[in-house]
Amino acid sequence: MPRKAVAVGNATFIPPSRYAQLTNDHAFKKAFATEGDEEQLAKMLNVFLEKKLAHPIKNVTIKNPYMPGEMKKNRDAVLDISCEDKNGNKFIVEMQVNPQKLFVKRAIFYTGVSIAKSGKKGKNWDFNFPNTYSLNFLDFEPYLEGNHNDIIRYISLHDDDYPEIRYDYLGLAFVILPRFKKAVEKCLSFQDQLLFSLRYAHTLGSKPKHFKGKFFDRLFDLAKFSNFTDMEYSLYTARMMAKADRKAQLEYAEEKGVIRVAKNMLKEGSSLAFIARVTSLPKEQIIALR
Repeated sequence: MPRKAVAVGNATFIPPSRYAQLTNDHAFKKAFATEGDEEQLAKMLNVFLEKKLAHPIKNVTIKNPYMPGEMKKNRDAVLDISCEDKNGNKFIVEMQVNPQKLFVKRAIFYTGVSIAKSGKKGKNWDFNFPNTYSLNFLDFEPYLEGNHNDIIRYISLHDDDYPEIRYDYLGLAFVILPRFKKAVEKCLSFQDQLLFSLRYAHTLGSKPKHFKGKFFDRLFDLAKFSNFTDMEYSLYTARMMAKADRKAQLEYAEEKGVIRVAKNMLKEGSSLAFIARVTSLPKEQIIALR
């Protein structure tokens, strides 16, 4: 099936690949939250939350991702994927592309909303809420304490005086996708192959031959543009255009800021060589600002 061009406002978007970009939230939800394919979601949760789980997840039930606030003044929460396993444990899964300074706090907030929603009305509820886990895929470098380069960072509750004592009530995992840079031929573990797919599937013409098994067969099948409905395709392309527009806006704002700095430096009498070194602007462009 040839790639379709989709008009979004005054622009036209043509997918560059056979496969959708899985960091796009609509493609991500299609790949891991399609009814009848819950096994895909359970497998992904097991891969990235293995060290947080007492037992592997056998199956999951996908839930409504919309969590309204208790009152009008409270903030609603809309998740990418919400699900629970047969033991009642709850899982929040998010794909975040746009950088957010306080994303870790946002993830904790959403976890708290999910816990609050699990409470049963009535005076006899004993606060025995289900274990709640938050799995977050980030397509940017987040602010996390410590100068560490781990691809996956885990946050949990533990006793300050006895760090070996941990509580399973809640756990958060942050998968920092830009830190994964392995070449496809070096992706031998299941986790590496899944990370590679999330980052690079949209650049491929076919599924890598050594990505074997039902999971990857189905993942690449779901990611094919030819298997998108017209509505799914329109939502996907609209989101990709919005991402491109935001990038262009940020680049324009950055360029304007640099030019403003160069103009101020000219007024202060700084040399062309010094301004070029500070702003990375070519000397010809700096001269034109006089």
